[in-house]
This record gives sequence, C-alpha cells and structure tokens, in this order.
Amino acid sequence: MIKLEDDFELNEEFIPDLRKPSYIIVGIPDAGLVGEIATEFMISKGLVKEYGQIFSRKFLPPILHVDEGVAKSPLRLYYGKDLNLIVVHSWTAIPVNSSYNLAKFITDYAIRYGVQTIISITGLPIPNRLDIDKPNAYWIANSKNLASSLSGITNAQRFDQGYISGPYAPILYETAKRNIDNLAIVVESFLDIPDPEASAVALEIMGRYLGFTLDTSALLKEAEEIRARIKGLMEQTKRELPTYSSGKPMSYA
Repeated sequence: MIKLEDDFELNEEFIPDLRKPSYIIVGIPDAGLVGEIATEFMISKGLVKEYGQIFSRKFLPPILHVDEGVAKSPLRLYYGKDLNLIVVHSWTAIPVNSSYNLAKFITDYAIRYGVQTIISITGLPIPNRLDIDKPNAYWIANSKNLASSLSGITNAQRFDQGYISGPYAPILYETAKRNIDNLAIVVESFLDIPDPEASAVALEIMGRYLGFTLDTSALLKEAEEIRARIKGLMEQTKRELPTYSSGKPMSYA
C-alpha cells in the first residue's frame, strides 16, 4: 500500500507498461452516468484489466464495491495493454468535497507514469433528450494548443460558450496547471436517467481520437438492461448532482 498526498492510498498489483503517447480515461458518475457507463463497458468487454485500488478515509464515502464476492474500493484502476491506456473508474458517486483532491490525485498519477493526455467523459443534460435518437457531442480542451489540434474531430463540435461543473471541472483545472493535456468529451444526455446511448457516442469519439475502433453495438443492445442494473447508482448520483452545480446543470451552453 502506497501512501500518497491528500490522504489517498494506492494499492497496485503491478506497474502498467505504458508507451508514449499514453492516456488516462476517467469515468466518474455524473449526469446520465455517461462516463461511468463508458468505462464500465470497456471493463466488461475485457479491454482493460484491473490492477489497482484507490482508498481514502477522508475523501471517499464509507462504501466498498463487492466484485465476485470480494469487497474492494469503489475507485479502481484498469490497464489496457493493447490500447496503451489506464482507466480510472468509480463504482460510486464521488462527494463534491472530494472533487479537487481527486483531480489532483489523477493529475499526480498521470505525471508519475508519464501520461501525456487525460480524457474525461461526461454528459450534457438537455430537456428534449427523449426526442433525440443520437445525441450530439462536443469537446472541451484545457489549453489553446490542445484545442487547435482538436479541430479534426469531425464527429464532435467545439463547446463554444457555457459552463462545466461537477467532478470533471477540477480535472480540467488541475491538468492545465501541470501542463498535461485534458480532453473532455461531452455528450448530450439525460440528467438523472442512465444514458448508454450517449456513452456509445462518447466511446466512438474516443476511439477515433486514439486511432482504434470500438464496437459499441452490444452497449446499445443492452441499454435497457444497463439502465435497470445501475438504477441504484443513478439514485446515489442524483443526491450529489445538486451539490456539484449549485442548481445549474452539469454542463450547459
């Protein structure tokens, strides 16, 4: 067990062997569970393998996630050797007072392993989501240099004006301070209903950006099953949403 700053403890089973350029993908529950569903899909399909757990008495709720009879931290690390990336995935909602500390941990962890880019996946709640078959997607960068390189992402638009709040906003801030690229993929979504369709869009964009293809057809076929299975996580996340945004949507233009 390695003790890190800000009262986080890290337990790694092995050290990921990363080549340059390497990436960290972040999936934390927020609007529509878009990021959480996206990274859970990568885990369930065997694209990444669990290798680490993150603990904190101070910044994580007193909850353990039980996986095949074994109690583990709900905040875990996964490694995809073929994809050359790390996934930070949370199986529980993150309290608002933990957001900045967790963002600092993720940034420090990226520096520790020489990761060049962090990719965050989040939802953009819209009132007419039921009327849209395939939601629109946007990107947010944490620097002008990164933004200029993203103009070629043809299946996502630049998020021109608005706000982003919740767990992904501090990551944009912390990475900018430490000169690490942070791309936030933002997809139109429900606010408080799990949205696998939005997650599928995000995964398609992420795959194109990283140069590989992700078959998300299974995610779309299992959408209703996923909604039913993670209903409890959505209820838990709904209780945190107002504290993230002070009454405003998670992201809005």
